[in-house]
Amino acid sequence: MKKIILTLLAVSVLATVSAQSAKCGIDTKALVREEVAAGAETISFLVKMVPNFDRGPFEKAGVVIGGQSGPIVTMRVPVASLGLLESSKEVLQYSISHRVGGIDCDMARADTRADSVQNGLGTLDGISIDGNGVLIGITDWGFDYSHPNYNGQVSSNWRMERAWDHFKKSGPAPAGYNYGTEVVGAYNLADAHGDTSNLYGYGTHGTHVAGIAAGKGKAGKYRGMAPGARLLFCSFGLGEAEWMDAVDWMYRVAKEQGKRLVINSSWGMYTFSTIDGTSLLSQHINSMSDSGVVFCTSAGNNGDVQFHVSKAFGDNVADTLRTIVVAASDIYAIEETGQALIMWGEVGHDFEATVRIKNGNNIWTGPFYSTSTDTVIYDTLFCGEDTVTWRVMMEHSNPYDNRSHMQIDLDKTPLEKQLLITAESGTVHAWNVDNLDNHAGNHGCHFKSEWRDGFTEGDSYYGIGEPACAEKCISVAAHHSDTWNNVTHECHTGDHASFTSYGPIIDGRQKPEISAPGHEIVSSISVWSTDSRNTASESMMDLKIGNLTYRWAKMSGTSMSCPVVTGITALILQANPDLSVDNIRNIITSTARNDDKTGPLVANDSADIRWGWGKIDALDAVNAAMGYVSIQQAEKYRLPLHVYPNPATDKLIINTGCGEKQTAEIMSIDGRKVLEMPVTLETSVDVSGLPQGVYILRVGSRTEKIIVK
Repeated sequence: MKKIILTLLAVSVLATVSAQSAKCGIDTKALVREEVAAGAETISFLVKMVPNFDRGPFEKAGVVIGGQSGPIVTMRVPVASLGLLESSKEVLQYSISHRVGGIDCDMARADTRADSVQNGLGTLDGISIDGNGVLIGITDWGFDYSHPNYNGQVSSNWRMERAWDHFKKSGPAPAGYNYGTEVVGAYNLADAHGDTSNLYGYGTHGTHVAGIAAGKGKAGKYRGMAPGARLLFCSFGLGEAEWMDAVDWMYRVAKEQGKRLVINSSWGMYTFSTIDGTSLLSQHINSMSDSGVVFCTSAGNNGDVQFHVSKAFGDNVADTLRTIVVAASDIYAIEETGQALIMWGEVGHDFEATVRIKNGNNIWTGPFYSTSTDTVIYDTLFCGEDTVTWRVMMEHSNPYDNRSHMQIDLDKTPLEKQLLITAESGTVHAWNVDNLDNHAGNHGCHFKSEWRDGFTEGDSYYGIGEPACAEKCISVAAHHSDTWNNVTHECHTGDHASFTSYGPIIDGRQKPEISAPGHEIVSSISVWSTDSRNTASESMMDLKIGNLTYRWAKMSGTSMSCPVVTGITALILQANPDLSVDNIRNIITSTARNDDKTGPLVANDSADIRWGWGKIDALDAVNAAMGYVSIQQAEKYRLPLHVYPNPATDKLIINTGCGEKQTAEIMSIDGRKVLEMPVTLETSVDVSGLPQGVYILRVGSRTEKIIVK
């Protein structure tokens, strides 16, 4: 009886949600229904609220409100109260909290020039900088709280301050939250040892990442980027809402201590997200960035996977893209439940797609599904003695970016799988990622043509997922460290790592911003880990304390390059704690190191889809930060905007009064943004395409009224 009631409730909830489709995407509708039908008692959401909303009705309905940044809050909503999300006029948009995808040094310090910064070699006034006074927050899994890489032998030397383990149920939770366990102080952290076994077992990923960002090494060997920074760890609950709560918790600690905060996120996802920086998660990151929090995020590890295809349809003649869908289990021994085939079109352009199954000379084709209808369909295709099942989510206009969107979740089958997409106009992008048994997949899988006529081979472009696609986070690619040949006395510059994901974003923005060493980086390994790297044969360095042997070992990935940038950002903030996030992004990209592998990117003010603006240079970045005018000084001494001619007809010259790279926006009189462009000291802007009228020019906090004739 309970199963029947829950299923009916799920259908009722979906019908309620569908009535106001502008508030959520089709994926939220489908996942709410499935979670209710599976017996969930509460469901987590990201919710965009009106300013100063009334919490009373939500709390009265049993809703637990978690962290908040700007208009975005996290909510844990009882199933019986789900209708409140639609009925409340204070809810603008909401999205189910999607599960997060799989988690994807000495040469690194030399490559980035961080060793020079730590020793005061080449810095202004010879000042040594190690990240002192800055908090680094690591959102990850597999933490060893007591590893000597970032803690001393006595409590006064511990640099790890506190941890929040979402998976540990004993409590107490941090103030304002009702789940997980917060551990504060050296003695309690030592007693707790590390985080509990979770989806990834007793892992070591977080310990390795933390050591790269802030480890002190052993006798200076394998030291991290910011060995003076202090640390916050959160083993977060594998969902967007839980990660947002972790960020809120870290920010509260930083505000209490009056310190700047850098958050490292060495994880990524593709499914259910808009992956163009418009999702509620991306909006949350941008809002927190405006509050001063710096986010460094892995660009992804799908650079050597042909998991993307695209086609521009035109001339109002229906055409078809055909490609073969390869599963990870077709090549590797991996536990997966099937494939997520993710498709995004253009605003106002619908498309159709289907799955075709081939076995020898036999071919079975499913029905074509169209984004012209917002719905969820569960379908089965009978292929001889086999059956293949899938779920299709489709929508004409996603509420966050207004793009047409479809996702086909195809169950595992040994038969050949093909994806067919057709449209009369517009460009459609598609990605092939695996769905794992633990629901934390998002590893790219190939699209292949097998050299068949009319079939499309996959590529590696547009490979940046969430949260790296957020506008204000620093997305980090990976490269090999430079190496020195002691025989020939030559430096061999490191090339990009084959696995590093390519940009750009489908809205045309450049990602990643910067590259850092991420190949075979040596860092700390959790002493509690069951990982194969926690063995004598894999260890690069050991330190025995009592009955425990702490180890350092190699790992590769953008998971490793990201904390390099996180640690260097801590150095930048120690050098100048008043910098805004936009200042920091500009410093990192404008001081990037270019060589024969990257090409002259900075000199040409251009970015590469693999390198961003080049290789991060800690020494130049820290020196630039020291010479950078603080936020307060900039507002005090900055010259007013000088705009001429005004009125303008074809060209408008904007003089900002400083050489700092900034973003200028031209807004219509009713507040709509009509143009956006980067500006420096003096920039010419083409306004010939604007209708005649009065506009507002905004550069930072300064505005000027302009007239286009």
